[in-house]
Amino acid sequence: MDKNNTLLFLGDVVPYKPFKFRNNIQTVINLECPIIKDGTPEGGKINLKVQENYLGDIFGNNLYCVNIGNNHIMDYGKLGLDSTLTELNKLKTNIFGLNRTKDDLYNELIVEYNSIRIAFISAVCMSTSPLLELDNGYSLSELNTDEILKKVSKIRTSVQRIVVYIHWGTEESSYPEIEDILTARRLIDGGVDIVIGSHAHAPQPIERYKQGIIAYNLGNFIMPGLRNIPTYYEVTGVPQSTYNKNLMPWNRTSWGLAIDMGSMEFKVMRYMFLYGRVIRLLISPFDRYLRLNNTFITDVAGDIISRHLRKRALYRRIRDFIYNPHIPEKLKQLL
Repeated sequence: MDKNNTLLFLGDVVPYKPFKFRNNIQTVINLECPIIKDGTPEGGKINLKVQENYLGDIFGNNLYCVNIGNNHIMDYGKLGLDSTLTELNKLKTNIFGLNRTKDDLYNELIVEYNSIRIAFISAVCMSTSPLLELDNGYSLSELNTDEILKKVSKIRTSVQRIVVYIHWGTEESSYPEIEDILTARRLIDGGVDIVIGSHAHAPQPIERYKQGIIAYNLGNFIMPGLRNIPTYYEVTGVPQSTYNKNLMPWNRTSWGLAIDMGSMEFKVMRYMFLYGRVIRLLISPFDRYLRLNNTFITDVAGDIISRHLRKRALYRRIRDFIYNPHIPEKLKQLL
């Protein structure tokens, strides 16, 4: 691989503190939240934000591109989005995933990276419950394979590489849905070179499909545990509930996908964020979720995913009980 042609694709980033990360490759991330000190959260959803911009501390001068096409970037409305764009512009990084007008869907970012022209396109699946549009005309692009392929056909001859970022997938699952596999492969068949997935908060398989590369979900590169986060705000600004999600082994590890954008050779790294650092781990034969088994694309895939999620839910309940035992009142009365 030629380092000068290589980009490192990383997973979801919520930069809640200045993690130390040793890296000398130009990097592309999915920014999973707005950067805003204060603001009014949008209603009817789980809202994420960070108050300080630690992206420069984490990535230094290697933050080449940031995708903001996801289900949390508009959590604090226009003020949150404007604040985020201001913070990203301070870093002089490339930004994609945002449509500036209603008529400009799948607004591509075209860059020239070491004489290689690359187009970045972003789409968000409605299954992730995104807010797609703001009153000022800013919007995100809903996942629609036919429309993406129309855009691809328009720009295919003007660029050497096309990268499509898709925010999709079942949360906590290390298996992609069959529909996601078929969609990603159809995009490659239609002229896309690289498909990068985000949102599942767990690393999913990476495969070379024909001449393209598909990373179904890279997982959480940096994401805090969520404890009693106020959620589902009313229009009056009053939260109706709180949300909790503790860190687990599968949601604090992620893949890093380094791709030579000239030759399309690639290498996979494994990362974990821990104690203020992002550390690189060895990939072992036990990393069984890295490779996609084509026998998985059958009628029984749904059952496999259901059992997989039930096991993770049980693991979460046991771990949560160990760290925070809760004895029901009825049982207390018997003790």
